[in-house]
Amino acid sequence: MKSVIAALLKLLITGFFFVYIFGKVDFHRFTEILRGADICLVAGTLLTLWLGHFVCILRWRIIMRQLMPVPPLSRLAGIYCIGMFFNLALPTIIGGDAVKVYYAGKPAGTYAESFASTFFDRNVGMLAMIAIACSAVLFYPVSVPGVSIPLILWGVFILFAIGNIAVFTPRFHRVLSSAFQKARLRKIAAKIDAAARAFRIIGKRPAALMRALGISFVNQFLVCAAVWIAAFSLNIRIPPIYFLIFVPTITLISMIPVSLNGMGLREYSFMSLFGAIGIADESCVALGVLYSLIVILSSLPGGAAYILFRKR
Repeated sequence: MKSVIAALLKLLITGFFFVYIFGKVDFHRFTEILRGADICLVAGTLLTLWLGHFVCILRWRIIMRQLMPVPPLSRLAGIYCIGMFFNLALPTIIGGDAVKVYYAGKPAGTYAESFASTFFDRNVGMLAMIAIACSAVLFYPVSVPGVSIPLILWGVFILFAIGNIAVFTPRFHRVLSSAFQKARLRKIAAKIDAAARAFRIIGKRPAALMRALGISFVNQFLVCAAVWIAAFSLNIRIPPIYFLIFVPTITLISMIPVSLNGMGLREYSFMSLFGAIGIADESCVALGVLYSLIVILSSLPGGAAYILFRKR
């Protein structure tokens, strides 16, 4: 019942954002801009995103090899696509990462190792995203009325650093496991201990983590490039530096779990940030909607992969 209420609240918040957004823009002008998108460049955006997905699969494979038997690349790609499908294409309360952990760990029952590899895969991706945004705003400060972008980015960086210190601290794991033991939740405590062991193993493989981090930077630049290409398709011409600052910021904002998969919140962020540098609201919203549609389209192959996995 709680999950249904949470989903309904997210639906209402998503609807509120879209009502607010389209109350501020000329809808006819918005549709004109969207219809005028260059199809070839839209296809280029989709291909760029898919290239980013492929390098993410390689990153996950590098991390996974340190902890557990790695499935064939084709199966790993299928699992990754299923995770994307659950994250982006469905208004689901089941996280795509949880689905990835389940399918990757199921063959050998290595769920703790699968969890650790998925966690670190996400972790190094976040680190690269935050580092690019913080570096860009450091060398090219951007002023947005009412929004302190540097404060948001550096605040997220500090919270991210504190969280990672906790994750790598053995005492944190012992305290957490002990709390569950006292609550007589021994199975959960055992899982925490298994995950902690996997964390310690991967923490002793800095070379693998550095390779994964390097791939993460490539992926983040590809995501920024994808939005830049999408903007070009709508005849929006602004310096690329803004995409290095705004795209990671929008991604971080859209991860706040208040709407359905960030919908509405993402488009509002496009309008607020790109609008602050002189882009018309209609163009900003058109870019946000177009990019969201392309992201969802890129995740649809995961639906077919999910059907195949279910049949097996």
